[in-house]
Amino acid sequence: MTVGVVINPVSGRVRGTGTRRATQARTVAARFGVEADVRITERAGHAAGLTNVFLDAGVDRVIVWGGDGTVNEAAGPIIERRGSAALGIVPGGSGDGLARSLGLGLRPERAIEVALTAPAAPVDVGYLANRHFLNIAGVGFDATVGMAFNQRSKRGLSGYLRELFGAVWSYRIERYGLVVDGVTSDQERFLIAFANGREYGNSMVLAPAADPSDGWLDVVLVDAGGPIRQLWRARRLAVGHGRPAHGVFWGRCQSAAITGDRLVCHVDGETFVTSGSVEVRIEPGAIQVCGATRT
Repeated sequence: MTVGVVINPVSGRVRGTGTRRATQARTVAARFGVEADVRITERAGHAAGLTNVFLDAGVDRVIVWGGDGTVNEAAGPIIERRGSAALGIVPGGSGDGLARSLGLGLRPERAIEVALTAPAAPVDVGYLANRHFLNIAGVGFDATVGMAFNQRSKRGLSGYLRELFGAVWSYRIERYGLVVDGVTSDQERFLIAFANGREYGNSMVLAPAADPSDGWLDVVLVDAGGPIRQLWRARRLAVGHGRPAHGVFWGRCQSAAITGDRLVCHVDGETFVTSGSVEVRIEPGAIQVCGATRT
């Protein structure tokens, strides 16, 4: 078996750990008789470039050590070259929502072992505005918080919560046209989210019934409302997952379209701004992930 390893040295709570992570990856791989080609990213977009190098060399698995954004970036070439290689994930981000949603261990050594030895299972891939996502994508408040969070030098759960609680007081709710599997609405929404995985990370569960291999996206719609009401609704991220909450709708879809004058979007926490109409869809089993299970 041939393996390529992509490491983001600045992901997660502790920065500047690329060399240490690379050494650990090589050590664990050697224990299983695998000579891994380990590369450390140097800039934004480098993870995709390294993955392409590995795929050109014909590796069987590409293991990515980083957060959801790094995994998303590295997964792109694998998805485009369907059947080219399996994806292994070593969680190293601030929240690691994808790894948690797939039932992968969070300890690096164990995660490397799983990425090297576990069978690969098919996982669905979602698309928003033709950008792929493996975990969660959305429009509205969560994307706005993500945009601010991505600019922080100190990340982690505490940093995310600071951005969330700060943004809720100033956030301007937008009006969206929405079509979900043929059902149309046009109203102000606080948040529109599409979940392939269960949670944002750090056990903040958005869609408790989401299954990343069932061919469906779970839809979460949050109605307009003031800051206090939104904070009260947000309790469902931490407690009473999936229990009724006034102004929050959970459903499922395979396709959707969102229209608005200003669409602040994210795919796996990577943010962008657009306008007009964007489409949402799902491709069942479009990538193979090592050790993936439904939790």
